[in-house]
Amino acid sequence: MVAPPLPPPNGARRPARHRPFLPMSVDELAPGEQLDIILVTGDAYVDHPSWGVAAVGRWLEAHGYSVGIIAQPDWTDPAAFTTLGRPRLFFGVTAGNMDTMVNKFTAARRLRSSDAYTPDGVAGHRPDRATIPYTGRIKQAYKGVPVIAGGVEASLRRLAHYDFWQEKIRGSILLEAKADLVVYGMGERQVIAIADALDAGGTIADCRGIPGVAWATGGGAPPPAGPEVITLPSLDACRADPAAFNQLTVLMYRESNPSCGRTLIQQHGDRWVVQNPPAAALTTEELDRLHELPFANQAHPCYRAPIPALQSIQGSVMVNRGCSGGCSFCALTIHQGKDVVSRSAESVKREVARMVEAPGWNGIITDLGGPTANMFHMRCTSDEANAVCRRVSCLHPVRCKHYGTDHKPYIQLLRDLRATPGVRKVFVNSGIRYDLASLDDEFVEELALHHTQGQLSVAPEHASERALHQMRKPGSGYFTAFMQRFMKANEEAGKKQFLVPYFQCAHPGTGPTECIELALYMKAQGLRPRQVQMFMPTPATLATAMYVSGVDPHTKEPLPVARGLKERSRQRALLFYWKKEEAPHVREALQAWGRTDLIGHGHDKLVPPGPAWGSWTKPTAGRLRYDTHAAEGAMGAQIERASPEEEAEQAWEAVAASPCG
Repeated sequence: MVAPPLPPPNGARRPARHRPFLPMSVDELAPGEQLDIILVTGDAYVDHPSWGVAAVGRWLEAHGYSVGIIAQPDWTDPAAFTTLGRPRLFFGVTAGNMDTMVNKFTAARRLRSSDAYTPDGVAGHRPDRATIPYTGRIKQAYKGVPVIAGGVEASLRRLAHYDFWQEKIRGSILLEAKADLVVYGMGERQVIAIADALDAGGTIADCRGIPGVAWATGGGAPPPAGPEVITLPSLDACRADPAAFNQLTVLMYRESNPSCGRTLIQQHGDRWVVQNPPAAALTTEELDRLHELPFANQAHPCYRAPIPALQSIQGSVMVNRGCSGGCSFCALTIHQGKDVVSRSAESVKREVARMVEAPGWNGIITDLGGPTANMFHMRCTSDEANAVCRRVSCLHPVRCKHYGTDHKPYIQLLRDLRATPGVRKVFVNSGIRYDLASLDDEFVEELALHHTQGQLSVAPEHASERALHQMRKPGSGYFTAFMQRFMKANEEAGKKQFLVPYFQCAHPGTGPTECIELALYMKAQGLRPRQVQMFMPTPATLATAMYVSGVDPHTKEPLPVARGLKERSRQRALLFYWKKEEAPHVREALQAWGRTDLIGHGHDKLVPPGPAWGSWTKPTAGRLRYDTHAAEGAMGAQIERASPEEEAEQAWEAVAASPCG
């Protein structure tokens, strides 16, 4: 059944006709219907705004285009991409809500046994670097149909990038996948502009001026030129010289502001990859409309098993996107943008009102937030400054004087929602930026009294000032003060609630000295985290450039870098110094680092005396398998499976919107 037309948004070419779900089979189409656009995704299709493919699909639909979805197709068979026929305008391809390789492998490069974006969490339903084989099969099935790549994987791999899983610099995914365009960043504006251009009879060449897209010249053709064009180090230069790769990364970040970003060009052999300036972020009004489109907020009815990632966000409400923090290891700034865009309080209240009216709702908002919850309506207060700003972070190394830090809009929204009839509880689980929280005289107390579900997740990441500086995180004093204030608020409220800190090991700039400093801090503060993030060098982050080069890309300062499973695992073991089963590994690490003074009994020791050994290089018996999926270069390779303990410890890595506060 096709829903009646809704008023189109400003600029739409025709009225929207919203379906209960975007179609996944011809049975859901009208007889003889040809879809305008077909989106291919590596995730199961869940009609929820947290799924990028659903958000883009519904946004296109709201602008008058008919859209279908092919979810998790057999990437070895071109026929799997023909189930909805030939689209009138283009195919859109995304690997899903996550980079495929981060989704499939732990930081130790071991295979995960589950996939949160697949029914029943079953692994193996997407290929490595899914954008590449998906695009290839479409090109085989339909000659001449434009294929547009987008999503996190394509966005972060749009230029030369480091591939941790192959330990090499790879070229732009645009050329590797042979896509016609890559949409980078949040893609709502770009896909509408592309659809409108093709719908008006234009070609892909007519789309090459759209902000927020990357494209490639033909062999031997010259790239754009002029004062607003910056030439990046070539692919060959990046492979030959880590300093060139650092320069590439710095320039990507410097030109990521839509208000002043310039065109970037990078040579790949006899071709050039051209990255247009970034697209402007959606306005508050546009973000409101996106989230108020008629999403079913359920998995497509074709699925007979639950989707774990959907279960984890049931009852949550997203209120903002983007992050001003600019942490070195996080790709949010380069993908979602440094400028936070927030929904209006009225839009959020309307969504909650619909939740209250839904049958069977339990009255609990499980999370009210986004990448960083308490950045709601925080933004640059100077349009003039923002128009020329090239800072990576609004908060590091010092907070910009133009950055607004008012918590009152978020506090008022929390108060209004918990006073709404039918709402029993409103919790905040998206991560809190604790240095910003310290600037408000009532937010921490309000959080502890009303909005903590027993445990509050925060991400101090480290305690060493040197390590925190390289991470672009606030000093450890901010976290200590926040922790003390939060616990005092709980004591005064008569509540027994806890902080759940996330710490990180093996980040560039973190050597044995910094790792030991963190372990001693944890012991002094009585912190025993259940999860520790082992740094993973993902494409396009500043920390990955540090990992590759061993120097800070901005200051050229040499940095300690833990490479190889042995050194990375030693750091991980030290952060679990209090676990009996880790004690031999901790002793081995301390002996290797010349710190046997920390072995013994007493408050100033980390581990009691005993045997010391490390199993950093030997695979555990029974966990090897021959990898047989059709991944590039992987056929027949022996890949070790992650243990259940490792998967549980690093489970947060497989969630798209992990806490980044």
